[in-house]
Amino acid sequence: MFDLLGGASTGSAGSAGDTTDDATTHSGDATYFHAGLGSCGGMSADTDYVVAISARIWTRALCGKRILASSGPRSVTVTIVDTCPGCAAGDLDLSPAAFKRLGNLSDGRIPVTWRFIG
Repeated sequence: MFDLLGGASTGSAGSAGDTTDDATTHSGDATYFHAGLGSCGGMSADTDYVVAISARIWTRALCGKRILASSGPRSVTVTIVDTCPGCAAGDLDLSPAAFKRLGNLSDGRIPVTWRFIG
């Protein structure tokens, strides 16, 4: 499944079918979105620490899994609740509350690294 990440990953490569046991550190850009009804079927608010992941790697099995995302010295733990159709494979679309843990909303887009944590 994560073979789609190609050059957007660093670290050990996971095999196809890996989900949250994948120890790979991925990289891409983080943006933010206004939360609501997500692809996983639940409602989220802008104040929740949630994330939409690229539609290129999303599967229903990832719903509710957690990601540790970092940008520079800052990090945030978020829960997968939605897909991001416009995101590249390594990108994350964070709720405003989660994005603010990594940068300023006025930045709009920031570089991130991330990995599944459970």
